[in-house]
Amino acid sequence: MITCVVAMDEQGGIGLNGSLPWHIKEDLIHFRNMTLHHTILMGKKTFLSIGKALPKRRNLVVTHHPELLKDEKNLEVIDDIETFFKENSNSEEMIYVIGGAIVYAQALPYAKYLAISHIKGTFTCDTFFPHFDDNDYDIIKIETFEAFVFKMYEKKQ
Repeated sequence: MITCVVAMDEQGGIGLNGSLPWHIKEDLIHFRNMTLHHTILMGKKTFLSIGKALPKRRNLVVTHHPELLKDEKNLEVIDDIETFFKENSNSEEMIYVIGGAIVYAQALPYAKYLAISHIKGTFTCDTFFPHFDDNDYDIIKIETFEAFVFKMYEKKQ
């Protein structure tokens, strides 16, 4: 199953200059707990902003330039994301798409779930989560934290 995991502000902002525009420890812990021991898929820019493969997860990186990542350990390169999503959209394996905006846009048609941390407030951002229609999803879980509200959306059949 494909799940997009994202933290975004009230205007859909997700990044500034290749990094998060906020640091919310509770959200990072929530992200870690959700993705631990699962597969995560990210674009090359997201991987470079993190700086390393995340431990205790299968790390997949989408790039047309695998030579840039040849010295990285614990990474698998995906060069055809469309085929990957088609082959894995009905998989029982939980695959978490963790960014960036272009990868999210490619994942949305295949994602059964959206796991969104709605960060309270607005921040200066240059990168935004792609628009999705709330009417296409049911909210199946809500958790309220001090700095954000986490909502799990399930795509309607």
